[in-house]
Amino acid sequence: MSKIADELLAYPFPGETCPYDVPAAYNTLREEGPVNRVAFPDGSEGWIVTGYEEARALLADPRISADRSDPAFPQSAKYAPGMPPVTESAPVPPAELTFNQLDGDEHAAQRRLVIPSFTVRQVKTLRPLMQRVADGLIDRMVAAGPSADLVSAYAAPFSPMLLSQILGIPEAERELFEKRVQLLAAPMAEMVPAILELAPYLTALLENKAAEPGQDLLSSLVSRSEDGTAELTPQNLLNTAMLIVVLSNEPILSMISLGALALLDNPEQLAALRADPELTPGAVAELLRYVSVGDSVPRVATEDIEIGGRLIRAGEGVVIGIKAVNRDPKAFSDPEALDVRRGDNPHIAFGHGPHTCVAQNYATALLEIAFTTLLARLPELRLAVPREELPLGGMGQWRATALPVTW
Repeated sequence: MSKIADELLAYPFPGETCPYDVPAAYNTLREEGPVNRVAFPDGSEGWIVTGYEEARALLADPRISADRSDPAFPQSAKYAPGMPPVTESAPVPPAELTFNQLDGDEHAAQRRLVIPSFTVRQVKTLRPLMQRVADGLIDRMVAAGPSADLVSAYAAPFSPMLLSQILGIPEAERELFEKRVQLLAAPMAEMVPAILELAPYLTALLENKAAEPGQDLLSSLVSRSEDGTAELTPQNLLNTAMLIVVLSNEPILSMISLGALALLDNPEQLAALRADPELTPGAVAELLRYVSVGDSVPRVATEDIEIGGRLIRAGEGVVIGIKAVNRDPKAFSDPEALDVRRGDNPHIAFGHGPHTCVAQNYATALLEIAFTTLLARLPELRLAVPREELPLGGMGQWRATALPVTW
């Protein structure tokens, strides 16, 4: 038995000095094989998956559960690299599981409630709004320029401003709503109060949409829940709305900021993208692979599973190491290189299998517009501070918490 297997590395692994780099521990484990045992923060033991084929197989396997109420579910899901764990002094309010934490028919029924709002056709209708938001934010930056923090000025407000209009937030309430949403990516002391304010606000808003529906996403959710598409309690409906808000916020914030940093760190790739904006769709796919802001996907085995030369027992926790998987040399040529011209790019930044991110069309379109607009409007964009001075952090995702730039 190897030294790694004897001692067990402690998961989650510390982040690197570069927020989009893969933690060294992943590469150490990869040398042992695609599936390895690790120790979780609560003292339990489980598995980490770094192999691409093994990750896809497990994410599509019905014997792997997303149910976080299972006592064996990896407790590392409550932790983020470099951040403190949830404590009694900063509790997250209890609620029923969201649909992405369910399995089987119940998961599928609730997922179907959301899918129509994020189809390719529906997202196409949102592109003009996305463009207006991008242009408006750049206008503000230029007016206040010639420098700015790209995180607070562009990456952080982008998704909340979109959400306030897509969800049908009354115009007079949008500014406060957007501030609350931005706090969902803040440290725990600020995040929890924002959740406690957003939950009753969205509950009341959903009730209003039921009484007076409009042409917005929340009205569509209420309508579908009432027509028998899915049997939802008011709490289920609230959880779905909150899930949309949360998963449309920090991942976008992280991808815009870290994607911009990755391009600035690779000037030849940045120059190629500036010279040929038609590369943008492929470049966004490559940034999703290369940055992989969702570092891991936790699961629990409900039956014994043999995979990657290992036996995962029923009741054992499993973590899919997305960052490592998206840089598996068996799946991607020269995986450590950012290549905006990369051809086939079957990354799993949005997951795989029945729990694949339902909003991937929306996120992809948003990122395409965000980067195209940023590079076209600010062609001389560059860092305003030495690279090593960039602050790191994040709740749930490792990122640069500020990105001072100039143009």
